[in-house]
Order: sequence, then C-alpha cells, then structure tokens
Amino acid sequence: MAGINITGSEIIDLSQTIASDIPVPPGFPAPQIDIQLSQAVGDISNVEILTLGVHVGTHMDAPYHFFTELRTVDNLAPDCLIGPAVVVDMTEKEGSVPIEAGDLQGWETSVGENIRPGDIVLLHTGHSKHWQLGVAAPAYWQNGWPYLAPSAVDYLASKPIRALGVESFDPDRVDLTDPASAAFPTHRTFLPLGILILENLTNLHQIPGTRCHIIALPLKIKGASGSPVRVVAVV
Repeated sequence: MAGINITGSEIIDLSQTIASDIPVPPGFPAPQIDIQLSQAVGDISNVEILTLGVHVGTHMDAPYHFFTELRTVDNLAPDCLIGPAVVVDMTEKEGSVPIEAGDLQGWETSVGENIRPGDIVLLHTGHSKHWQLGVAAPAYWQNGWPYLAPSAVDYLASKPIRALGVESFDPDRVDLTDPASAAFPTHRTFLPLGILILENLTNLHQIPGTRCHIIALPLKIKGASGSPVRVVAVV
C-alpha cells in the first residue's frame, strides 16, 4: 500500500496471549511450549520451542484457507493488514445471532460514520470477554458467537473492505461439533476478493471512537493457509 501515513499517540494490543491452555476449536491441538534451554538448570540461555497451529489464537486467514488455487500467506503483500480501520459496535449482539446488513447500516446512521472502501472492519461484539483458560476455555465457543448473515457479507463485499476482524473463532456461524456442515459465506465470499480475515481479537473496547489504524504482520510461512499475528491499533 503506497503512501502509508499512520499517526497516533497510543498503541492498543488487540491480540490474545499464546499459552498452552487457551481456547481452541474441538479437534485442534493446543499450543505446546517446550523448554529447549533453561538458565535455571545451568544452560547458557533460555530457549523455548513453540508448536502452534496457524489457525489458533489471534491469527489471519489467507485466501488459500478455502481456495487451493489462491494465495498462501507468504504470497501476500507485507502491508496487507496495515491500514485504516473502523470499529463497528455490535455489542447488543450476544450468542449465536446473525448480524444483518441492516444492523451495519443502522450503526452507520446512528453514529454518522461510513464503512469505507479499503477499511479494516473490526466487529466489536464483546465476545472476547468469554475468552478463558484451562477447563473454562470451552465457554468461549459453547454458546456460539455473533456471526455475519449473508446480507452483511454482501454489504461489506460491495464496499469493498480490506479485511474483517472478529472477536471469535470465526465470522461465520459454525457448529464446532460438525464444522463441515457450515456454509462459510464470509470466507467463501471475502477470500476470493482478497478480503482477509482476522480472528480471536480482543480489547476492541479500548479503542476510543470509531476509527484507528491497524498494524498486523503475518509470519511469512511458505505455503500456509494462515498465520498467527500480533495485531495493534494506533489511535
């Protein structure tokens, strides 16, 4: 993206911490952090080995995630997730309920803001408050999460936006006991258009107002369908 101009006085971390007991979808392995070297036992330094799925924790989806003929994460531009963002307040939504185009348009009217072409849209539903560790972790997904209805998918694609960020495992409605049954309209519409997806965000409530800039840098993993990311808002 030519002419990047990001100004602000505060950095807000929108990323969940990687740990061995974070919420992961059923059937996905949890992160594993092993000690390779430790000064506590006399080694020269401290070194850890991380085993981490690319779709676990705060991460992004590349087009290859659903379309084998499209770009893997290493073929994306390094600035693909750097740019202006709009925080859309959908905190009245709770549990497995749809967000319709009318909800997005109603928010635009109520706050006098427009979702603009090229925006990174951050859907603030408050779902990240359900992020818990250990035996409580399934609470993050057991009652579902707010998801985009096809009308909202089409509305955002018509702008078109640069990326979508959500506070849940997925912007789509997914029965995690049978994920193959999901239609995945957001993924299947956005990814061929080059609209990227950020999942498992947090701290959106800390962003003042409706606009900020986002900086998120995926790892350059050869042939990968996604990547962990450290996502920050500049305000």
